[in-house]
Amino acid sequence: MMKSFSSPSLYIQGQDILLNHCDQMKRLGKRAVILSNGVAIDIAANPLSDKLNEQHLFSEVLTISDDFNDYALSCLCQKIHHSNADIVIAVGGGKVIDTAKIIAAQVECRLVVVPTLASTDAPTSRLSAKYSLQGNFEKYIFFDDSPALVIVDTGIIVNAPVRTLIAGMADALATFVEYRAVHCGSGHNMFGDSQTITAGVLAEQASKTIFQNAELAIEANNAHVVDNHFEAVVEANILMSGLGFESGGEAAAHSIANGLTTFISPAIMHGEKVAFGLLGQLILSKSSDITYKKYLDFQRLLGLPVCLKDLGIMNDQNILRQIAREILRPHETIHQMNLSFTEEDIVNMLLQIDSYAKK
Repeated sequence: MMKSFSSPSLYIQGQDILLNHCDQMKRLGKRAVILSNGVAIDIAANPLSDKLNEQHLFSEVLTISDDFNDYALSCLCQKIHHSNADIVIAVGGGKVIDTAKIIAAQVECRLVVVPTLASTDAPTSRLSAKYSLQGNFEKYIFFDDSPALVIVDTGIIVNAPVRTLIAGMADALATFVEYRAVHCGSGHNMFGDSQTITAGVLAEQASKTIFQNAELAIEANNAHVVDNHFEAVVEANILMSGLGFESGGEAAAHSIANGLTTFISPAIMHGEKVAFGLLGQLILSKSSDITYKKYLDFQRLLGLPVCLKDLGIMNDQNILRQIAREILRPHETIHQMNLSFTEEDIVNMLLQIDSYAKK
């Protein structure tokens, strides 16, 4: 089996770098479309557009909604195609980035990603997660190319809610745990190839970086101060985890997170669902009590979900069985593991998470 490793052509990170490194975008083309929404338009998309236009790289900002449908997608692609744009720039959170990847692939433009949050590892990957209008996970969409450029301006991200940074930590913490599970199961990375050692090294370093820096990074975020701890956690959340999960593969933690989407509020962030899924992954992998307690205590410290109640789910056998069926759908990454699971196994796992949380 062939190994594979994918990454953006260029990743740059630092405080207040977005408007000072537009030259990196100018080498990619002459006309840009900036896709954004919400507060990201005023804090990053509009200032970036103004700066690019000053530097003779024509750009315009187009607003996309989080509940983007296929018709709106088709119309926007047509508009971008007729504008002769050669660069698509995503400015915002995970949903904007996922949508921009789809659009850039369809209109055959170079993709630039400017995350305004460090809440997921989506910015560096060459796949998108597709959700229904109700917020239910449907599938992953894979692309031929990784982003041409990822610009992570920590001066912008430090002003985002602390909850988003913590959600990103949870998403990143799962990366190494899932890498090990895929490795034990002789599974595949997200491209269907064998894992690289490099992906595992990055995934492990992401985990170490978060355990070492989380509390001080949260303090920095609360104070809106960019320091070494904050920079380290942002890099772990976005770069280390992004390269680690994509070329290392996912297992049960993300399947559990995906399966939960049908049954919990869409206000619960992806990383928060993954945090719960991480605990499930540890149980299914038969991790030691010491390892489980290490992650449980850490997630409690960060205020992440550690039981069904935290997700607003009732301890009801019928509901738990429905969740189990979603987790075990044929295309889910839980099947990467070296064990086969039944609905009963998954229900017991969910109940065990609840039981451990009460100890």
